[in-house]
Amino acid sequence: MKFEDFISKYKNKKVDFDGAYNAQCVDLFNQYLVDCMDITNPIQMFPVAAAYQIWDYAKGNSKFERIENTPEAIPQAGDIIIWNQGIGEWGHVAIFIKGDVMSFTSLDQNWNGVQKCEEVLHSYKFVTGWLRPVKEQTTIINKPEITKPCEKPKPVFDLSMLDGNKTKIVTALTIVIAILGQQGYIDQHLMETLNLISTALIGYTLRDAIKKK
Repeated sequence: MKFEDFISKYKNKKVDFDGAYNAQCVDLFNQYLVDCMDITNPIQMFPVAAAYQIWDYAKGNSKFERIENTPEAIPQAGDIIIWNQGIGEWGHVAIFIKGDVMSFTSLDQNWNGVQKCEEVLHSYKFVTGWLRPVKEQTTIINKPEITKPCEKPKPVFDLSMLDGNKTKIVTALTIVIAILGQQGYIDQHLMETLNLISTALIGYTLRDAIKKK
């Protein structure tokens, strides 16, 4: 629920969250945590007997930032204002609506004995500080990069460079190998190896010729 909707819903109404002691300022605080912060167990999170104790219980709570009252500080809409015992035995808690460094308006319950929610103008006297709800950060999941498939490696020697003369060249090469073998310039082992290469080249040229047809 948005804070503006929370004000509209409970203004001039009573909030008795725990069903005890009638409508108290801490009841409004607990209802605010449930409606605007989705905290389902506010009493367990802040098991306080008095409103001023909320400040100490909030220490180390990751859902809130504690901001001390200083002459220059100004709360933001939705901040939870906490008064110390200078204002009374139980202190006080309310929800900030608007203001400046001199004064502010908040949504209060049980202020000056009025047991219903109302907008009240305050000074900062006896204000300990305020709790600012910490907004949860949304985790952004990056989509995996789509990589292009690996290209087929190109052959070191591309016979397509021979174009239409491939058959003639391979045939001539075969004849040269045969002559060199007969003259004794190539031993038998090398002769066999070159013949295998020639045979492969002939097969390649024939296959390529068939494809072009």
